[in-house]
Amino acid sequence: MLKDCLEIFNEQLEQTEQLCGDSDRLILDTYVPADGDYLIVHKDGTVEKCTVTMDKKTRTVQTDWDEASDAYYQLKFYDYHSRLVSMDKPQDPKKVIHSNNYCAFWVKWESFENGKMDMQALDRYFDVLKNPAEKYKKPQDRKMYDYILDQVGEVDQEKLEQHRDWLKEHLFCLDELGLNLKKKNYLKIFFEEDELLYIKEEQRYLVTKIFNKNDYNMELDDQIFGLPNDNLGLNAKKPFLENKTRKVTIPYMITTQEALQQRKFFDYLMNQANLGCMNIFFDYEKKKILPKKKGEMVKGEFSGFFIQIQKGKEVEILHQDTIVDYKYELRKVFHYYDVLGCDASGEWYKDYTNRQGLQDVINEVIFSNWLIGNYFTPEDQLGAEGAIKRNLIWSRASIFAWLYKGREANIDHILHRVCFDMIKNSLQNGYTKKVRQQFNLMCSLSEYFGGDHMADKYHDIRNALREKINQQQDCEIESDMEYFYAVGQLADYFISLSKTQNRVHSLGNPFFNATSDDVIKTRLHQYFMKYNYLIKRAGQRFNQLYAMVSGYLPEGKVSQEDIVAGYISNNLIYESNKKEKEEV
Repeated sequence: MLKDCLEIFNEQLEQTEQLCGDSDRLILDTYVPADGDYLIVHKDGTVEKCTVTMDKKTRTVQTDWDEASDAYYQLKFYDYHSRLVSMDKPQDPKKVIHSNNYCAFWVKWESFENGKMDMQALDRYFDVLKNPAEKYKKPQDRKMYDYILDQVGEVDQEKLEQHRDWLKEHLFCLDELGLNLKKKNYLKIFFEEDELLYIKEEQRYLVTKIFNKNDYNMELDDQIFGLPNDNLGLNAKKPFLENKTRKVTIPYMITTQEALQQRKFFDYLMNQANLGCMNIFFDYEKKKILPKKKGEMVKGEFSGFFIQIQKGKEVEILHQDTIVDYKYELRKVFHYYDVLGCDASGEWYKDYTNRQGLQDVINEVIFSNWLIGNYFTPEDQLGAEGAIKRNLIWSRASIFAWLYKGREANIDHILHRVCFDMIKNSLQNGYTKKVRQQFNLMCSLSEYFGGDHMADKYHDIRNALREKINQQQDCEIESDMEYFYAVGQLADYFISLSKTQNRVHSLGNPFFNATSDDVIKTRLHQYFMKYNYLIKRAGQRFNQLYAMVSGYLPEGKVSQEDIVAGYISNNLIYESNKKEKEEV
């Protein structure tokens, strides 16, 4: 799949080249320099300063310069082409200086404080850059340097010494330049030079370091093949990564040009990760890349590839998949009903036509806002606890596949199970408003996936029970659904009689978790014996309801959902005559 994504990335580079004449704009327009103080030393000796910081919450860059200005773009260009492949492949042997060429100078401010940054370190860095061939003692390393030397030529010794002299004169007394430096994180100094020189000096360094290890390189038809350095490693401690069944055991080899292009691809991904776009979609039909932040979805139709990335020491691809025939609009309208007719908030109850809106409902109502940001969060890093964490871990992959990839396989059963488990958890914690929203959502989702319209069914049951408990003559329950709903009503009534200071919903657990009718009737009898001293003998509604429940034998299994529905609905025994007349 990496090759497929690279193919689309290359198409984007070509489109960018045609649009503005510079394919690297695709990367540089979204490039985010590290936090720190940036100095540009112009050819006339003047120095400009720019401080860059990233707001980690909003993922926005704050700078002294206009982000759309040519000066800021130039700064990003210098910075981008002066990076190390990694801290394991520095120019400075002691890793104090972090840039890769003599036109740039990167150092952390803390290195001045701890004494690591001194004149000796400065000379050490420039001495390596002055005679780069001397550091390549191994034949394979020297071969890579000779390969790039033919293309970029020898080092411009005069410019190198000019830059060394300027740094020796000014580096340790920058305050005298009156630049008001923040002195946090990085200090980066760039010398104004032609862009081509920066690119050449980057290539001089980069080609020798682009592969994981040059010892693995092979030459074939005048091309050098090696193991790329992106999301892949191989050393003596990882022999299991080798392909032992082949003569050439290196698992994956590409040419130098392919490795350079692949690095650009991972640079692009790192930019998106810095901006908070962790979900990257590659549209195969339109040959476009669609970066999305957590919770954002592709709008419209989509077929292509998906990768989920994470920023670490390097950008890491955590998840990848192929998506076929995804549509942002739902296949049919999702109606979120107040099924029980007892939730006065009404904020969520409406029609939803797209996946974004449906995701927001599920995220808020079921997972209390823990879903969207944690589709791929490692289990040990999840901040959620208890039932939310348990259900999140169990269902998030399926919910993501349904919402982001259009795969509905078994999602109806998964959502139903999660909803009901969270309903019982909300009852346990006394979240009355939340449990009603969750129950209504569970029923609405069931209908969306082909189930019954539960709002009408519960409405009919309530009307039937209301009529029966207000009559003088004996009545009977007519269905299992009506029976279990009535059980829930009785459970709620008994608990309402409790004199305990903390009257919690967990008192209803014997009914919510019941698996046989014998258990239900036993528990009802126990509650009746416990609270009958508070029940008036002439209480017609209670007497009728209790008599009907006691005399009914269900034909099917216990429906815990209908018991919960009866329990969390407004209790018919307490219903006023005015309310009764309005609803009949």
